[in-house]
Amino acid sequence: MSRLVAWSTALAALAGSLPGLAGCGDNFAPVDAAGAPDLQFVAEAMTPTVQLDAGEFAADSCAVVEGCVGAPGRRRLLRFATVTANLGTADLIVGVPPPMGESNDVFQWSPCHMHHHVKNFASYELVDSAGTVVTARKQAFCLEDDRRIVLGAQTHGYSCLNQGISRGYADVYGSDLACQWMDITDMAPGAYTLRIVANPLHIIVESDTTNDVFTAAVSL
Repeated sequence: MSRLVAWSTALAALAGSLPGLAGCGDNFAPVDAAGAPDLQFVAEAMTPTVQLDAGEFAADSCAVVEGCVGAPGRRRLLRFATVTANLGTADLIVGVPPPMGESNDVFQWSPCHMHHHVKNFASYELVDSAGTVVTARKQAFCLEDDRRIVLGAQTHGYSCLNQGISRGYADVYGSDLACQWMDITDMAPGAYTLRIVANPLHIIVESDTTNDVFTAAVSL
């Protein structure tokens, strides 16, 4: 079974399950404050997608221009999916982006991709055995209702044009998407831990920010 198939299978299983995540039991989160979102990564849908890859990048490619890779040419990449669920008691409402070509405190316009992203939604890090952290750029996301996670949850139709995550739904960034990676070209071989943090600057008001971290072992 390929990693992509395993990831898809995990998502399909989650979509029809009762609230709760594998490995966390039924009490996967503290009791939420009334009316607040709670971001949590769906680890079982993310771990199978962590894989090494490589790619060629032209100097004028979006990946180079936007800092997704350190330089043009052939680069080694660590790819992974990011699946962020809202398991709180209210929708995460981000709202409507500004007009095309404009940015503000929340949204950043991507001239290469020709659409808006939510700034600083997630950070990517690799930590080695000595505890040294190598940090990639904070990743921007288009937040929308991609997958139902909680049985019976109702989508409110969030999309790139009106961004957010309905309670009980998850935003999915597949490992095949542009910039959904870390550039590991110049990193030494060894054992590392991939650490992804949602809402790293705590800009989004959540009922619980202690469960915003995903980790996976990586061997380079």
